[in-house]
Amino acid sequence: MSRWIDLHWIHQFFGSTVDCMSATHLTEKDTHAAAALQNTLPTGNPDRRLSAALWCAGVATFALMYAPQGLLTQIGHDASVSPAQASLLVSAATLGLALSVLPWARFSDRVGRPTAMRYAAATAGLLAVAVPWLPTFDALVAGRFVQGVALGGLPALAMTLLHEVAAPARAAALAGSYVAATSLGGLSGRLLVVPVADHLGWRPALAILGVGLAILMTILIVLLPTGRGRKALVPSAGILAIHLRDTRLLGLFGIGALLVGGMVAVFNYLPFRLEAAPYHLAPTVVSLIFLAYLAGTAGSRAAGWLVGRLGHRTVLVLACTFMAGGTVLSVAGPLVLILLGVAAITAGLFVGHAVASGMVGAHAKTGRAQATALYNVSYYAGSSLFGWVGGIAWASGQWLYVAVLVLALTALALVLALLPSTTARRVVAVESC
Repeated sequence: MSRWIDLHWIHQFFGSTVDCMSATHLTEKDTHAAAALQNTLPTGNPDRRLSAALWCAGVATFALMYAPQGLLTQIGHDASVSPAQASLLVSAATLGLALSVLPWARFSDRVGRPTAMRYAAATAGLLAVAVPWLPTFDALVAGRFVQGVALGGLPALAMTLLHEVAAPARAAALAGSYVAATSLGGLSGRLLVVPVADHLGWRPALAILGVGLAILMTILIVLLPTGRGRKALVPSAGILAIHLRDTRLLGLFGIGALLVGGMVAVFNYLPFRLEAAPYHLAPTVVSLIFLAYLAGTAGSRAAGWLVGRLGHRTVLVLACTFMAGGTVLSVAGPLVLILLGVAAITAGLFVGHAVASGMVGAHAKTGRAQATALYNVSYYAGSSLFGWVGGIAWASGQWLYVAVLVLALTALALVLALLPSTTARRVVAVESC
């Protein structure tokens, strides 16, 4: 007897943070296979072991990916590079992750999810300690790209492994635990390195964080199950081509890329503004702006409730409006208005991201996992591209031009949200974690 589980999980990107809509068609045969793989977990409560493994993956992945974002002003000054160049340390990692999502998925189809995740975790753990000591800025950017490629094997496979191992009744709770870990990782990585860098410098700060994250990666390797899991069908290139010709999916891919690109631009370059005149805030104080991600957490939790009552198109419009309004507030001089604006931008991004990623999974009738992977590719590619373009805007006209860029990206996302081909079907989103 078959059953469907539609699980909408949000990885908080900036934590983003993350996001995915996963749907798994479970049959009795699949359930037996999942039980067999669950039995390969280390002794003890299997669900608890799996939850701990995914918690380590979530925290380590996104702490490592976004830790340099809080140090861009210091790195830029020390390396004598522009803000746009400094932001490449973030963009290179997200680009590496975006380009590696599909290859990791195909690799795991052949060797099994746990084995692929072990390769990813071991590589990322070693790079976490080594990359901060690379001697030149260009080498750092290249190292960060390789880090992103290694890290791509963890978020790309974590939810798939969960569906293959966990009992259906426990999948949602375990997914919620993983999502919380990604949010914690993205936030803590940005916050922890700044005070350490103030005393020891940014290289030791990133290396010390890297040691801690390498330990988490080691724990992850130990806790992952040893079995291969269900043999997955390798997706054909034809399925990917079908998705790339689907105008509704392309619109949703675009919404995710545009909105996250705007938010990354804000968080990449706002510290440069706040550390300069007339604010002259210390880097440790400026790093507290990342607490605005808590507004994103609240927004993502509200997304499912809002869609159920207003419809996804209306909620997407509201998300874009929140981001635009927050961007306008950020142009104002008073610090309190800037902070309110950042909170609105963050909440808007996570609401829009929750709805768009959920719509991708709901719309794709075949190759649903591949549609979700393509959404993640576009999401992180948008983060990488527009996070860097924001530096060009900053160099041209300081914060005003960055705000104009974010408003333009938000306006394009709004246009896509209003297109009938993007939001023709009404889908009620599952409440997101």
